[in-house]
Amino acid sequence: MNRRLILLNLALVALAGVLVWTLRVNWLEAQARERAVLRRKAEPKAVLAPPTPPAVKPAAPAEYIEVASKMLFSADRNPTVVVEPPKPVPQPVMPALPDYSGQMAIGDPVILLSMANGAQRSYQIGDQVGEFKLVSFDQDKAVFEWKGKTIERKLADLRPKQAVAQAAPPAPPAPASAPPKAVASLDRPNAPPAAAPPPPVNSVASPAPGKAVTSLSGSSGTKTNDSSADDAAADEFFGPVLPGGVRGCVSTDNSPPGTVHSGYRKVQVMSIVGALCSWEQVK
Repeated sequence: MNRRLILLNLALVALAGVLVWTLRVNWLEAQARERAVLRRKAEPKAVLAPPTPPAVKPAAPAEYIEVASKMLFSADRNPTVVVEPPKPVPQPVMPALPDYSGQMAIGDPVILLSMANGAQRSYQIGDQVGEFKLVSFDQDKAVFEWKGKTIERKLADLRPKQAVAQAAPPAPPAPASAPPKAVASLDRPNAPPAAAPPPPVNSVASPAPGKAVTSLSGSSGTKTNDSSADDAAADEFFGPVLPGGVRGCVSTDNSPPGTVHSGYRKVQVMSIVGALCSWEQVK
């Protein structure tokens, strides 16, 4: 019994020795591997350069439209710009043209003009007449310049409106029963006065029935066959024919301005040299 225990103990001791030897061998190998790993030099790896970043493109204004239109801190931002058209400039209103009174050709020709509510005076070509510049004039028309525009008017259209309003219209023709004595007495200023004086220039009375109607010039509305008498009466009132279709006055004529005779109306205007008298055709 004891021998078996001794053998068993010896076997256990031998097994323990083998185990210790195996552990020592493994430990030595592990130490050798560790020294080999620690002594081995690390191989350096090639480091590649980083890739070049893409170029930054310039910012386009169109990319900020949404930012501008949705700006929360400014409600009045609007990408649509409203361009207001320019307001039309009001055109200036041309003032009234000057009134024409006559012309004179003593030396340099002058024209007699007067502005509204202004005194009458003479002007030469190139003078300033109010806001107008006198460009030219003749016996029929006058040319003005206003703000670069050329304005041409007939002298008959530049006559003062007051003188035209004061001239009465011709009377209606008289009946055939009108007495010819009244015609002779009114046509000739040297003849004896008739029973009834002629009506005033500025008033035209309605003719009474059954009586002759006499024009303001003193000539009867009834036509006669005696043309020589009419020509003699016209010579006593009218002077020579002037440019523009007007006729001059004679010194023996004492009829008032506005008198109508043989289709002509007497016009008298005041100038710097005195009164200017002429007979114009009734239109």
